[in-house]
Amino acid sequence: MMNMPGNYNQSVVPPPPPPLLNQREIREAMYNQTTVDQDCHYATGSTFAAATLFICLFLFFITKFFNMLLVPFQQPRLITELTVGLVVGNLGFMSQLLEMVIPQLVSSFAEMGMSCYLLVLGLEMDLAVLAKKPNREAIVAYTGIISTFLITSTVTPFIKLGKDANTIGFIVSLSITLTGTSSPVLTRLVTDLRISRSDIGRLVIGAGLHTDMVTMLLVSMSLVFHPYKSKKNDQMKLKEGLHVVFVLALIIVFLSTVLPIFVNWLNQRNPVGKPMKGSDLVLFVATMMILCTTGPTMVGYSPTMASFLIGLAFPRKGRLSKMMISKINQIMNYVMFPLFFIWIGALASFRDLRPDEKFIWLKLLSLYAIVTIGKVLGALLAAMLLGFPFHVAVAIGFFLNVKGHFHMYVAAYALGEDLVTTGTYIMMILLAMLTIAIIPLVVKVMVEGASRKRSPYRQMTLQHLDPSTELRILLGIHGPQNIPSMINIMEFSRGNKATRIGVYVTDMIEINDCNSTIFVPEVDGSLENATMADESVVSLREQITNAILSYVEESGKGINVQRLLAISTFANMHQDLCNLAEAVQASLLILPFHRNQRPDGRMDGVKHGFRYVNRKVLRQAPCSVGVLVDRGLGRIQKRSAPTAAYIEVAVVFIGGKDDREALYYASRIAQHPGINLTAVRFLEETDTSKSSTRKHRRKLRSVIKMEEEERKLDDECFTEFYEKSMSRGRIGYLEKHVIDAKGTVSTLKSFEGHYALFIVGRGGRVNSILTAGMSDWEECPDLGPIGEILADSDFSLTASVLVVQQHCLDGLENEFTVMSI
Repeated sequence: MMNMPGNYNQSVVPPPPPPLLNQREIREAMYNQTTVDQDCHYATGSTFAAATLFICLFLFFITKFFNMLLVPFQQPRLITELTVGLVVGNLGFMSQLLEMVIPQLVSSFAEMGMSCYLLVLGLEMDLAVLAKKPNREAIVAYTGIISTFLITSTVTPFIKLGKDANTIGFIVSLSITLTGTSSPVLTRLVTDLRISRSDIGRLVIGAGLHTDMVTMLLVSMSLVFHPYKSKKNDQMKLKEGLHVVFVLALIIVFLSTVLPIFVNWLNQRNPVGKPMKGSDLVLFVATMMILCTTGPTMVGYSPTMASFLIGLAFPRKGRLSKMMISKINQIMNYVMFPLFFIWIGALASFRDLRPDEKFIWLKLLSLYAIVTIGKVLGALLAAMLLGFPFHVAVAIGFFLNVKGHFHMYVAAYALGEDLVTTGTYIMMILLAMLTIAIIPLVVKVMVEGASRKRSPYRQMTLQHLDPSTELRILLGIHGPQNIPSMINIMEFSRGNKATRIGVYVTDMIEINDCNSTIFVPEVDGSLENATMADESVVSLREQITNAILSYVEESGKGINVQRLLAISTFANMHQDLCNLAEAVQASLLILPFHRNQRPDGRMDGVKHGFRYVNRKVLRQAPCSVGVLVDRGLGRIQKRSAPTAAYIEVAVVFIGGKDDREALYYASRIAQHPGINLTAVRFLEETDTSKSSTRKHRRKLRSVIKMEEEERKLDDECFTEFYEKSMSRGRIGYLEKHVIDAKGTVSTLKSFEGHYALFIVGRGGRVNSILTAGMSDWEECPDLGPIGEILADSDFSLTASVLVVQQHCLDGLENEFTVMSI
């Protein structure tokens, strides 16, 4: 009989019993099991950290990529980050990572980020302007608000934007939101597009602030009695609303009475110029957190809107408000906003669009047209009342239609509360994006056509300046290191006390991601009197102002000194400087060299941003330009004291329009009692002149004629300088005959140690044999060949150099759109 599988008659050998374990082996087994559990836990945390790190790196590189793509279109950073958010949020492989990371961030990030944003927004606004008589900015804002609200509330119910699209609460809330203007985004756009100092720029900034403040107040009040999360009847909503009003009133009373005392106490304990004490900072932040969250949350009011009201009521004077604006904006720009747009993009999932939402693009265009028409009609009504052109009113309407972060947050909130569909949410985000992206095109088409044209006959140079008129000089300053040398230039330029001089000291401040909210504009749109929000900038300007005031009080009588501000990105700063020089009708614009002297006497590294600015100014300035290489000029003291030693200055004259301009400036400073000027003229050797004459015969007649005219102008200029200046007896004259460029260089090097300041023309020479070949190896074209030799550390460590370029109208581009209304 065959034994089948499973036959119980088959003999089965039982397995051997497990070996007995001693206590040591048991402990090792328990330890190994614990280690495995910990490894599993750590693996989960490491996966989260790795996913977060991957997302951050991916965002960094893709943001840089889109930024390069959008730079030619002059789009702001907000458009780049929003585009990145929409792209990343809809990528398949990124969606899984975002689903793992975002739920752990969104609960604390969305409310906290928007609370910080609205707190700063409230700090930037002044509620007292609503009680004043409406100015033209307020009139433009109010007409735009009324017209947009009426048109939007009338038409939007027919577009079916939400599930409760026909309810009064939804219509009113949507209309108020669409009526608003994002003033921070608008201010940054106007500044980046270089129209902030024009009439239309100031008008739209002021009107945008008015519009933003009024609409935010309306949203805050609407949430008191009509909170979306509340499911209670109208009577209970009214009761809760009164409770909220009572609590908010208590907070506002506290802010207006008790908080100023607390803030003043903190300001006194932490004076400007010293770092804020850590304990005071913790105490202050804790107080603000309690005010923004505890009270409003207990009564069911939105902490984000409470943050706006608290910022609005917070004392604006003092150090704390400026510090809050600066520090919070740094955090927002570097951390909050990139994550905010990723969150916005992740919610805008195009895969979740329903089949019946295929007409979303038509709805988007319809809604954009409705809101834009409302703003434009309001601006046209204001134009009729105020009397400015209608084409300007159309541009203002587009400007005031700009939406921003808060409007996107409201759309995300509505999606989270199931008030709108995903399609409507995507449409709202694209609407905000479209209102911003269209602005550069509006500026190009409508504002550029009304630009102020320069007079083709006026030359803003020293050579063509009437001696009886005031000499106006615009001095650019990078930082405190430039103050002493620029004050000395100011003193030298005054000449004798009988001449008149006006000096416009201009701070060159870069706007970057770190200090994007570097100033808080006034409600009238004025940036000149804006409240500075960055403590470092405030300290810098105060330091410069105090040094200049000290000089004026001590020895600057007769000098009309004014303070200006060129605040822009490095890409646009040259336009601000040129606009300012044209506005004040300056004859000379002097900028610091982009490298500073180190303690060992040599020059430090290249500051590429300021080098770019200097080169653009040299190319497009509306007046003559000087570039100052400071190597000890600022260390000269007692500039105007009667007993002070003479300052040895040399002006190098080889020929050309720039050298002529340098000679005219030298003749001006030669009138100063503390200046001992030496004019050094380089001429060709006689034998060299004969050989060069034979070469000239082979040239075109037009070239020969131009060279002869330049030589004639050089001789006339130097003759005039000799007759007017050298006859006074204190101006020296050296005449150097050289054969070629090598002789010029060796002669210049022989001057080492003899002069504290060299004045030389940048170029403009007509094929001079004395400088032939020098430009082939020059590294700093902004100094010219002679200026670069004199500024080289191998030449001298103590001689400063002022390189002068004469203003020329040939090829000058009219890039400066200054629109007046």
